[in-house]
Amino acid sequence: MTTDTGSPPTATVMDNHFGGRFQIVVVLIAIAAVLLLVLQSDAGLGPVLAVASGYALGISLVVAAWLLAQFIWLRVQQKRQTSGQTPDNPMAWYRAYLATIRWGDIFAALLALIVTVSCFTVYKSTVVGAEGYGFDAMFIAWDRALFGGQDPWVLSHAVFPTPFLTKIIDFIYHPAFLPMVLGYTVCIAAQGRPALRYTYMVSYLASFVIIGMVMASAMHSAGPVYDGVLFGDGTTFAPLIERLAAQSAAAGPFSAVFAQDYLLRLNELGVTGLGGGISAMPSMHIVLAFLWVLPAWHLNRVLGAIVTVYALIIWIGSVHLGWHYFVDGLVGVAVLGPIWYASGRAFGLYGKA
Repeated sequence: MTTDTGSPPTATVMDNHFGGRFQIVVVLIAIAAVLLLVLQSDAGLGPVLAVASGYALGISLVVAAWLLAQFIWLRVQQKRQTSGQTPDNPMAWYRAYLATIRWGDIFAALLALIVTVSCFTVYKSTVVGAEGYGFDAMFIAWDRALFGGQDPWVLSHAVFPTPFLTKIIDFIYHPAFLPMVLGYTVCIAAQGRPALRYTYMVSYLASFVIIGMVMASAMHSAGPVYDGVLFGDGTTFAPLIERLAAQSAAAGPFSAVFAQDYLLRLNELGVTGLGGGISAMPSMHIVLAFLWVLPAWHLNRVLGAIVTVYALIIWIGSVHLGWHYFVDGLVGVAVLGPIWYASGRAFGLYGKA
């Protein structure tokens, strides 16, 4: 992502102008996540450190791998360009390359991500739903109002009726979703397009705090698959749960079934684990998918269209697999829009910052 593939990337004017602002903003977001957790949870420091250690290792390895790959690529290109022309001075090139890395951005972005996501995980496990899930009935009513009196999963299973099709949706919703959560770590180490990178990272962190913590706590709901376990009498979504169990048995175990059981076990044991916590409204899964849609349209129209289709499949899958009500995604995307625009205004993506 640099104009001269053979030379170390240079810091742009926008990098220099917005770098300090970015570092301050992401640290403030992380502090907000800590304060929310401290003020509303008595979980203590132990669970946060346990979750943070797991996230820190994985995230740091991804960033290090990206930096190393970028370093190797640029070095190879530089060797090709200067081959037979001038004597190579590798140490001078290495020093020039290392001088271009915005270490302050990397450290602040890494620290903010680890702290924010760790606090989100513990918060979701200990605060959201701690006194029960009281809003599922409301969101069921909202869904039925939007879909002519029926639950939207009925429509999705009519369109995608077979175990094989559900298996494909399950794969897209779970294993194929992993690259979506790696976008932030790529932005940490990437060069170029600072306005877009800063907007994405700030929106990512702010979404976890505003949507994943504050709104989830205020609108606590469990989701259709937990009907009869965490809310309701088990009759409203029994047909969906039975259908998913039968399809999972027919097409091989679904990742959704495993993940739903995993979250329920953590909830019953009162244990905080990686990815733990049960919260349907708003859907952070859908928010993270649409957080790729927004920058994709800035990069390329074809890419934007492809990622939009992918995000819509994620939205359908959230309903189809019993994770969410349709309105969970609707509210999440509606709130994400202003977060993204405000971040873009702050970092020069839209108008003057």
